[in-house]
Amino acid sequence: LDESKDFEERKMIRAAMRDLRKRKREARLGCTQEEIDQREKERDTRLQELRQQREERTQKGRAGAGAGETVMRKVEKSADGSSLSQITKTDRFTHSDDGSRSSRSTVVEASYIQKTDRHFTSSTSSSSSSSSFNTSKKVGSVFDREDDSSSRSGGGGLAAIERRQAERRKELMRAQTLPKTSAMQARKAMIEKLEKEGGGPGNQAVAKVNKVQRSTSFGVPNANSIKQMLLDWCRAKTRSYEHVDIQNFSSSWSNGMAFCALVHNFFPDAFDYSSLSPSNRRQNFEVAFSAAETYAKCMPLLEVEDMMIMGNKPDSKCVFTYVQSLVNHLRRYEMSMG
Repeated sequence: LDESKDFEERKMIRAAMRDLRKRKREARLGCTQEEIDQREKERDTRLQELRQQREERTQKGRAGAGAGETVMRKVEKSADGSSLSQITKTDRFTHSDDGSRSSRSTVVEASYIQKTDRHFTSSTSSSSSSSSFNTSKKVGSVFDREDDSSSRSGGGGLAAIERRQAERRKELMRAQTLPKTSAMQARKAMIEKLEKEGGGPGNQAVAKVNKVQRSTSFGVPNANSIKQMLLDWCRAKTRSYEHVDIQNFSSSWSNGMAFCALVHNFFPDAFDYSSLSPSNRRQNFEVAFSAAETYAKCMPLLEVEDMMIMGNKPDSKCVFTYVQSLVNHLRRYEMSMG
């Protein structure tokens, strides 16, 4: 390919190389590329159906008369970035058409993520309470009493809300600085406080609270957290390597040195890292991808030619997909070595 100068000839050579790689992958995976594409298509279709069903349920829940929902979300990150706390409180309420009956439900979810050198640990707590009551003027509803009290208090109600928010921030910061056991107790206390505030004064209904605790070795709340944790992990493994500064999934990987450093950290005998140069991008990509496939059994989801064409700003989605696969293989190798 390097010796050929004719465009059409180079195009035919690339097509032949792609066909050979395709056959090699099919032989390794035991299925054809068409079957792989069909599985991905079925998965995308299923995800689209689930997304559509969720949207329909949300719209249906909001279509009723007098229905509403309020969501309060609080995210706090420690100064050193080693822990992340998130608390979400969702209030849903509905009123009957004649206004004589109301129902209200409160869901409080709290998640805490602790990052260590070897893995990520997450702890999630959730609690829910529901109530229904008569809202006729003869008896007096909870909302009526709250409205009356807030109108009598005037500006004092706003000050009370600000005080409660300040207290929550202090408790959240205290939970991050305490040891793990104390932090879990602090989060439970905060959840109980939110439940009491969500119930309101004068609420005579019976609240049902279901708490679930689960701990996973690698659990994160959203896609952004996954990406940030992968970046932090790769940065920690390549901190001592020259010409490597991992800040994103695009330009930080454009010269191939980050890929080489990540693989070399686990397989130092695979190649001589000191002989590599950021200016020789093609060699860096070839060395990193081939070593990852040989030693870590990681499929080459990125093509050297594609990385060369994309230049200094490769597509972040393509890079993220390959890095995520490479990290999973390297972590499995690390755990197998004990």
